[in-house]
Amino acid sequence: MLVTPANATLRGADTQPFTAKLNGTAVAVTWSVNGVAGGNASAGTISAAGLYTAPEFPPSPNTITIGALETSDSTKKANSSITLDNPIPQITTATPTTIQVGSFNLAVNGAHFANGAAIYFGTAALVTSRVSSTQLTATGTATAGQVGTISITVKNPDPGTISSAGLNAQVVNSTAISVQVSPTTATIRAGNQQSFSATVTGSTNQGVTWSVNGVAGGSAATGMITPQGLYTAPATLPNPNTITITIAATSAADATKQGTSAVTLQNPIPVLTGINPNSMGVGGFLLTVTGSKFVNGATVNFVGSVPVTVTNPNPGGATSGLLMAQIVNNGTVIPAAAAVRFLEQSSFGPSAEQVNQLQQTGIDTLLQSQFATSASTYPVPAATDMGLSKVQQQFFSNAVNGPDQLRQRLAFSLNEIWVVGENKVSDPTGYTNYMQALTNDGLGNYYSVMKDVTLTPAMGHWLDMVNNDKPGTGQHANENYARELMQLFTLGLNQLNPDGTAVLDTSGNPLPTYTQDDVMALGRALTGWTYPTQPGQTLQKHNPEYYGGAMVPFESNHDAGAKTLLGQSVAAGQSAEQELDSVLTIIFNHPNLPPFIGKQLIEKLVTSNPSPAYVQRVAQAFASGKFNSYGSGKRGDMQATVAAILLDAEARRGDSPTTTDPNDGKLREPVIMMVSIARAFHATSDGSGFESRGANMSEDIFNSGSVFNFFPPDNLIPQTTLNGPEFAIFNTNTSLARVNFINTSVYGQISGNTMLDFSAVINAGTPDQMVAWLNNLLLHGTMSDPMKQGILTAIGAITTATPPSTSDLTNQAKAAIYLVASETT
Repeated sequence: MLVTPANATLRGADTQPFTAKLNGTAVAVTWSVNGVAGGNASAGTISAAGLYTAPEFPPSPNTITIGALETSDSTKKANSSITLDNPIPQITTATPTTIQVGSFNLAVNGAHFANGAAIYFGTAALVTSRVSSTQLTATGTATAGQVGTISITVKNPDPGTISSAGLNAQVVNSTAISVQVSPTTATIRAGNQQSFSATVTGSTNQGVTWSVNGVAGGSAATGMITPQGLYTAPATLPNPNTITITIAATSAADATKQGTSAVTLQNPIPVLTGINPNSMGVGGFLLTVTGSKFVNGATVNFVGSVPVTVTNPNPGGATSGLLMAQIVNNGTVIPAAAAVRFLEQSSFGPSAEQVNQLQQTGIDTLLQSQFATSASTYPVPAATDMGLSKVQQQFFSNAVNGPDQLRQRLAFSLNEIWVVGENKVSDPTGYTNYMQALTNDGLGNYYSVMKDVTLTPAMGHWLDMVNNDKPGTGQHANENYARELMQLFTLGLNQLNPDGTAVLDTSGNPLPTYTQDDVMALGRALTGWTYPTQPGQTLQKHNPEYYGGAMVPFESNHDAGAKTLLGQSVAAGQSAEQELDSVLTIIFNHPNLPPFIGKQLIEKLVTSNPSPAYVQRVAQAFASGKFNSYGSGKRGDMQATVAAILLDAEARRGDSPTTTDPNDGKLREPVIMMVSIARAFHATSDGSGFESRGANMSEDIFNSGSVFNFFPPDNLIPQTTLNGPEFAIFNTNTSLARVNFINTSVYGQISGNTMLDFSAVINAGTPDQMVAWLNNLLLHGTMSDPMKQGILTAIGAITTATPPSTSDLTNQAKAAIYLVASETT
């Protein structure tokens, strides 16, 4: 057998066909390279047809053997000897192509650069580093005698040393390169921008690289700069603000040359957009200032008259524009107990300053201010957020800190009616959008609550309206949401009189509000909705689970047939959204809705046992959309409804000790109890530390085990005839957990980021004055004489110096706070 060619010399990546003949006749053979059938990457490969491909770079040694073995007779074989040389290098680019006389750096890109390859500058080999087979770098020195065109080549070493084709570069006489940055100095406020420019002399290459404190492009801490030289100062100054900010432009032609500018950072000019309250009485007050660009150390300027401004401190201390506050002296001061009671009903709890302001300005001013206050928000969760922990924390942050206290309290109440639980809906975006809907609509119109919450994917997922398919013949649509919408969120099980009492038949039995046929019809009407379509995706019958918006209809999956709901016809042929509006309007106009929702909101805000007359007055405000000067006159107006609840004579009964009714009031549920303690003592809080303690009291916010909330609206207190919804979760274990929370709040901390301030009690003076302060704020003046005497006795047992030291007063104050707060219900 004979292999042709018998020997050959090839360069990297070359190909060579081989043939094998036995006695002059071609025969079938198996080809190998160095004994490996088909070859390999290091020695080259050969195809079944005998086409050999050399590796890019030769092995060591660089001689390989091509073998042919007859397929039918393994005794018949032959070889060929091949010498492999380095490939021919190729240059595609060289940087720079204009080189000044003197030292220079050079980068060459191309292909087939072998180990040991060298860049030649004309005939001179440069000190070369091999980055990869496609890139080399080198340093060299250009001489005056080389001015003009010069060839740059790459030479691969042995075996088979060979040079590339040349690439021309220009050598020019040396002129000193310099870079000038303008402006050379700048004073920039946090978050503001400044444009810088760079002028390069001594080179035709005007390119520069911008950096901030030596970091190309800058950093979040020192500011960012674009390739065009636009610098953006950091939003917050470095702490401490002793860092020198240097903006540098480095020449692309010579990296050793740069120009700089020295930057001084200053605090931003604060922007003031709102103050709450904007009317206040004489005396102490708590003012919430909203806006942007406030920094640590910013002070609110209230100079005893109406202008209000905010001043940021040095460096660059600056003052915002002003807003006007109205100072009111109504002459008639509301009693402190009445102010405390009103704030207990309309917020998450009073502070001493808010009590003072309400005493001076009056309830109407407070209500108008609260109705006008913008809603606190829930930040959009990060893509990496999992579960509801951050949403729960934001709820508590809003409850403790939010200036929109009435709106926050109402959103919490609605959350306990329109329940969605974490055990099924744990997506933070879904729950955020659901809570924001309750917050935004809570002081709007109840129809908006009904529609917006219905279309949140959180509610759709919770009660199975999402992907509720149009039923086939003999089948039923999912009825879960349809049933709970009527039973729990709007109408209730039984027909109601305007005062909330049940309508009875001739036998004295309650009449049902709806039938199973109504549930089935409503279930059909709510078909065809799916999760919102993810960005970049196409609407499907069942979109993948996604919570970044409202649910959307897939019309062919909607049952558009005629229906009858609560005795009213629902026309056939409507779209999913049209039919949703139709059925919600029928429910919204049902006579049960005003007393059913009105009574529950009374229970949430004021008292667990409202009289039928109280319920009827609130229901009338809901139905008419008007209460005194409050409301738009449209059915379902929530401002009219809330005003009717809070201003009713029965709500205000008890403002004076002479009008107290022992059946009035309500047990503070754990969430409200915890937040009220934090607010009473000026907590600085990011909302952390509350959720787990609420869980210990059987109220783990957003994690109700069922659609029926943590407790039902109707729950008899044991051994009484009184309704007490919150008592359903009040037992030995949870009562101890309440006391433990107060103990931790007073003698420890709620969390590392939730701290209380007891200075007002400490500075009150004597134990008598401490207890009086606490009685006023925490118990609206209802402390009995025996209770007061018992607390004073306990405080008196604390050993003190004469006069008491600060430490002594602190210990007395904490004991008083613990004992009085433990009695708050």
